[in-house]
Amino acid sequence: MYHVAICDDDKRFVQYVKRMILNCELNENEVFFHEYYSGEELIEGCTAQENVDLLILDMQMRQLDGNETAKQFRKSFPTSILVFCSGVCRPTVECFESAPFRYLLKSYTDARINQEMRIIIKEMKERKEEPYIVGNWYYNTVKLKPQEILYIAIAKNGSSIYICPNIKKYDFESSITCKERVDELYCVLKDYGFAYAHNSYIVNLRYIKRKTITELELTDGTILSIARSKEKELRMELAKSMAKKY
Repeated sequence: MYHVAICDDDKRFVQYVKRMILNCELNENEVFFHEYYSGEELIEGCTAQENVDLLILDMQMRQLDGNETAKQFRKSFPTSILVFCSGVCRPTVECFESAPFRYLLKSYTDARINQEMRIIIKEMKERKEEPYIVGNWYYNTVKLKPQEILYIAIAKNGSSIYICPNIKKYDFESSITCKERVDELYCVLKDYGFAYAHNSYIVNLRYIKRKTITELELTDGTILSIARSKEKELRMELAKSMAKKY
Protein backbone atom coordinates (compact mmCIF):
# COMPACT_ATOMS: atom_id res chain seq x y z
CA MET A 1 0.00 0.00 0.00
CA TYR A 2 1.30 3.43 -0.99
CA HIS A 3 0.46 6.40 1.23
CA VAL A 4 0.18 9.59 -0.83
CA ALA A 5 -0.51 12.97 0.81
CA ILE A 6 -1.77 15.93 -1.24
CA CYS A 7 -1.82 19.38 0.35
CA ASP A 8 -3.43 22.24 -1.57
CA ASP A 9 -6.06 24.83 -0.63
CA ASP A 10 -7.74 24.26 -4.02
CA LYS A 11 -9.94 21.16 -3.61
CA ARG A 12 -10.42 20.82 -7.36
CA PHE A 13 -6.67 20.65 -7.89
CA VAL A 14 -6.38 17.96 -5.20
CA GLN A 15 -8.88 15.82 -7.13
CA TYR A 16 -7.00 16.55 -10.36
CA VAL A 17 -3.72 15.34 -8.84
CA LYS A 18 -5.40 12.14 -7.62
CA ARG A 19 -6.67 11.42 -11.14
CA MET A 20 -3.26 12.04 -12.67
CA ILE A 21 -1.60 9.73 -10.13
CA LEU A 22 -4.10 6.95 -10.80
CA ASN A 23 -3.38 7.33 -14.52
CA CYS A 24 0.18 6.16 -13.82
CA GLU A 25 -0.68 2.45 -13.80
CA LEU A 26 -1.71 2.47 -10.14
CA ASN A 27 -4.87 0.81 -8.87
CA GLU A 28 -7.11 2.55 -6.36
CA ASN A 29 -6.80 -0.41 -4.00
CA GLU A 30 -3.01 0.00 -3.74
CA VAL A 31 -3.00 3.74 -2.97
CA PHE A 32 -4.33 5.48 0.12
CA PHE A 33 -4.75 9.22 -0.40
CA HIS A 34 -4.49 11.68 2.48
CA GLU A 35 -6.05 15.03 1.53
CA TYR A 36 -5.15 18.27 3.30
CA TYR A 37 -6.25 21.80 2.50
CA SER A 38 -3.74 23.83 4.52
CA GLY A 39 -0.21 23.48 5.82
CA GLU A 40 -1.49 23.43 9.39
CA GLU A 41 -3.91 20.61 8.58
CA LEU A 42 -1.12 18.59 6.97
CA ILE A 43 1.27 18.95 9.91
CA GLU A 44 -1.44 18.06 12.41
CA GLY A 45 -2.72 15.13 10.35
CA CYS A 46 0.70 13.65 9.65
CA THR A 47 1.53 13.33 13.33
CA ALA A 48 -0.84 10.35 13.46
CA GLN A 49 0.70 8.68 10.40
CA GLU A 50 3.58 6.24 10.50
CA ASN A 51 4.45 6.49 6.83
CA VAL A 52 4.09 8.89 3.91
CA ASP A 53 5.57 7.66 0.64
CA LEU A 54 4.82 10.81 -1.36
CA LEU A 55 3.73 14.37 -0.58
CA ILE A 56 2.47 16.73 -3.30
CA LEU A 57 2.63 20.18 -1.69
CA ASP A 58 1.29 23.53 -2.90
CA MET A 59 3.77 26.38 -2.47
CA GLN A 60 1.23 29.17 -2.02
CA MET A 61 -1.23 28.67 0.82
CA ARG A 62 -2.73 30.94 3.42
CA GLN A 63 -0.82 31.29 6.72
CA LEU A 64 1.70 28.42 6.58
CA ASP A 65 3.27 28.46 3.10
CA GLY A 66 4.85 25.58 1.23
CA ASN A 67 8.43 26.18 2.38
CA GLU A 68 7.58 26.33 6.08
CA THR A 69 5.18 23.39 5.78
CA ALA A 70 7.90 21.33 4.07
CA LYS A 71 10.43 22.11 6.81
CA GLN A 72 8.04 20.93 9.50
CA PHE A 73 7.03 17.87 7.45
CA ARG A 74 10.69 16.88 7.03
CA LYS A 75 11.14 16.74 10.81
CA SER A 76 8.86 13.70 10.90
CA PHE A 77 9.37 12.32 7.38
CA PRO A 78 12.96 13.04 6.29
CA THR A 79 13.01 10.35 3.59
CA SER A 80 9.57 10.77 1.99
CA ILE A 81 9.36 11.89 -1.63
CA LEU A 82 8.47 15.59 -1.66
CA VAL A 83 7.07 17.30 -4.76
CA PHE A 84 6.38 21.03 -4.78
CA CYS A 85 3.60 22.36 -6.98
CA SER A 86 2.96 26.03 -7.69
CA GLY A 87 0.73 28.24 -9.78
CA VAL A 88 3.17 31.11 -10.17
CA CYS A 89 6.23 30.64 -7.94
CA ARG A 90 9.52 29.52 -9.41
CA PRO A 91 12.01 27.48 -7.36
CA THR A 92 14.10 29.42 -4.83
CA VAL A 93 17.17 28.47 -2.80
CA GLU A 94 14.92 28.02 0.24
CA CYS A 95 12.87 25.40 -1.61
CA PHE A 96 15.82 23.06 -2.01
CA GLU A 97 16.56 23.02 1.73
CA SER A 98 13.71 20.51 2.06
CA ALA A 99 15.17 18.30 -0.70
CA PRO A 100 12.22 18.12 -3.12
CA PHE A 101 12.29 15.43 -5.79
CA ARG A 102 10.42 17.59 -8.32
CA TYR A 103 9.04 21.12 -8.68
CA LEU A 104 5.90 21.27 -10.83
CA LEU A 105 4.02 24.25 -12.21
CA LYS A 106 0.23 24.15 -12.35
CA SER A 107 0.42 25.78 -15.77
CA TYR A 108 1.90 22.60 -17.24
CA THR A 109 -0.27 20.85 -19.81
CA ASP A 110 -1.97 17.57 -18.87
CA ALA A 111 0.59 15.77 -21.01
CA ARG A 112 3.49 17.38 -19.13
CA ILE A 113 1.92 16.68 -15.73
CA ASN A 114 1.36 13.07 -16.76
CA GLN A 115 4.98 12.78 -17.86
CA GLU A 116 6.24 14.20 -14.56
CA MET A 117 3.88 12.06 -12.49
CA ARG A 118 5.11 8.89 -14.17
CA ILE A 119 8.67 9.78 -13.16
CA ILE A 120 7.53 10.50 -9.60
CA ILE A 121 5.49 7.30 -9.27
CA LYS A 122 8.36 5.26 -10.73
CA GLU A 123 10.63 6.67 -8.02
CA MET A 124 8.04 5.87 -5.35
CA LYS A 125 7.76 2.26 -6.53
CA GLU A 126 11.53 1.82 -6.72
CA ARG A 127 11.97 3.05 -3.17
CA LYS A 128 9.50 0.44 -1.97
CA GLU A 129 11.70 -2.20 -3.59
CA GLU A 130 14.99 -0.93 -2.18
CA PRO A 131 17.24 -3.46 -0.43
CA TYR A 132 17.73 -3.46 3.33
CA ILE A 133 21.05 -3.22 5.11
CA VAL A 134 21.12 -5.25 8.32
CA GLY A 135 22.99 -3.67 11.22
CA ASN A 136 23.38 -4.05 14.97
CA TRP A 137 23.09 -1.70 17.90
CA TYR A 138 24.20 -3.46 21.08
CA TYR A 139 21.81 -6.46 21.21
CA ASN A 140 19.33 -5.05 18.70
CA THR A 141 19.19 -5.98 15.02
CA VAL A 142 17.89 -3.28 12.68
CA LYS A 143 16.95 -3.27 8.99
CA LEU A 144 17.87 -0.02 7.27
CA LYS A 145 16.66 1.38 3.98
CA PRO A 146 19.25 3.24 1.87
CA GLN A 147 17.36 6.52 2.28
CA GLU A 148 17.67 6.24 6.08
CA ILE A 149 21.48 6.24 5.96
CA LEU A 150 23.63 9.39 5.98
CA TYR A 151 26.99 7.72 5.43
CA ILE A 152 28.90 4.51 6.17
CA ALA A 153 32.48 4.49 7.46
CA ILE A 154 35.17 1.86 7.89
CA ALA A 155 35.24 0.30 11.36
CA LYS A 156 37.45 -2.26 13.09
CA ASN A 157 35.20 -5.26 12.46
CA GLY A 158 33.25 -4.16 9.40
CA SER A 159 31.65 -0.74 9.17
CA SER A 160 29.78 1.93 11.12
CA ILE A 161 26.45 3.20 9.78
CA TYR A 162 25.32 6.72 10.59
CA ILE A 163 21.57 7.32 10.44
CA CYS A 164 19.59 10.37 9.41
CA PRO A 165 18.93 11.98 12.83
CA ASN A 166 15.29 12.85 12.11
CA ILE A 167 14.28 9.20 11.89
CA LYS A 168 12.73 8.68 15.31
CA LYS A 169 12.66 4.89 15.25
CA TYR A 170 16.49 4.89 15.12
CA ASP A 171 17.03 7.45 17.86
CA PHE A 172 20.31 5.93 18.98
CA GLU A 173 23.17 7.64 20.79
CA SER A 174 25.84 6.05 18.64
CA SER A 175 26.32 4.59 15.18
CA ILE A 176 25.03 1.20 14.10
CA THR A 177 27.60 -1.48 13.34
CA CYS A 178 27.59 -3.84 10.38
CA LYS A 179 29.79 -6.86 9.75
CA GLU A 180 30.03 -6.12 6.01
CA ARG A 181 32.91 -3.92 4.84
CA VAL A 182 32.34 -0.53 3.24
CA ASP A 183 33.34 -1.80 -0.21
CA GLU A 184 30.81 -4.65 0.09
CA LEU A 185 28.03 -2.26 1.12
CA TYR A 186 28.97 0.06 -1.73
CA CYS A 187 28.28 -2.72 -4.23
CA VAL A 188 24.75 -2.95 -2.81
CA LEU A 189 24.13 0.80 -2.48
CA LYS A 190 25.85 2.38 -5.49
CA ASP A 191 22.62 2.26 -7.51
CA TYR A 192 20.74 3.99 -4.69
CA GLY A 193 22.60 7.30 -4.54
CA PHE A 194 25.77 6.41 -2.63
CA ALA A 195 29.30 7.41 -3.66
CA TYR A 196 32.84 7.39 -2.33
CA ALA A 197 34.11 10.75 -1.08
CA HIS A 198 37.05 9.17 0.72
CA ASN A 199 38.56 5.70 0.86
CA SER A 200 37.25 5.41 4.42
CA TYR A 201 33.55 6.09 3.80
CA ILE A 202 30.67 6.27 1.34
CA VAL A 203 28.02 8.98 1.53
CA ASN A 204 24.36 9.26 0.60
CA LEU A 205 24.33 11.99 -2.06
CA ARG A 206 20.81 13.15 -1.19
CA TYR A 207 22.04 14.40 2.19
CA ILE A 208 24.94 16.52 0.95
CA LYS A 209 24.11 20.13 1.78
CA ARG A 210 27.38 21.78 0.72
CA LYS A 211 30.53 20.63 -1.05
CA THR A 212 33.94 22.20 -1.60
CA ILE A 213 37.07 20.64 -3.06
CA THR A 214 38.26 19.42 0.32
CA GLU A 215 35.14 18.79 2.41
CA LEU A 216 31.39 18.29 2.40
CA GLU A 217 28.64 19.15 4.85
CA LEU A 218 25.64 16.91 5.41
CA THR A 219 22.14 18.10 6.22
CA ASP A 220 22.64 17.30 9.92
CA GLY A 221 25.74 19.52 10.09
CA THR A 222 28.31 16.72 9.92
CA ILE A 223 31.54 17.79 8.15
CA LEU A 224 33.48 15.12 6.26
CA SER A 225 36.77 15.43 4.41
CA ILE A 226 37.03 14.63 0.70
CA ALA A 227 40.05 12.72 -0.58
CA ARG A 228 41.82 14.39 -3.49
CA SER A 229 41.62 11.14 -5.46
CA LYS A 230 37.82 10.98 -4.96
CA GLU A 231 36.85 14.63 -5.52
CA LYS A 232 36.26 14.44 -9.29
CA GLU A 233 34.32 11.18 -9.03
CA LEU A 234 32.16 12.61 -6.23
CA ARG A 235 31.53 15.83 -8.17
CA MET A 236 30.36 13.86 -11.22
CA GLU A 237 28.11 11.57 -9.16
CA LEU A 238 26.60 14.55 -7.36
CA ALA A 239 25.93 16.29 -10.68
CA LYS A 240 24.22 13.16 -12.05
CA SER A 241 22.12 12.90 -8.92
CA MET A 242 21.01 16.52 -9.18
CA ALA A 243 20.25 16.18 -12.90
CA LYS A 244 18.07 13.15 -12.21
CA LYS A 245 16.06 15.05 -9.61
CA TYR A 246 15.68 18.43 -11.25
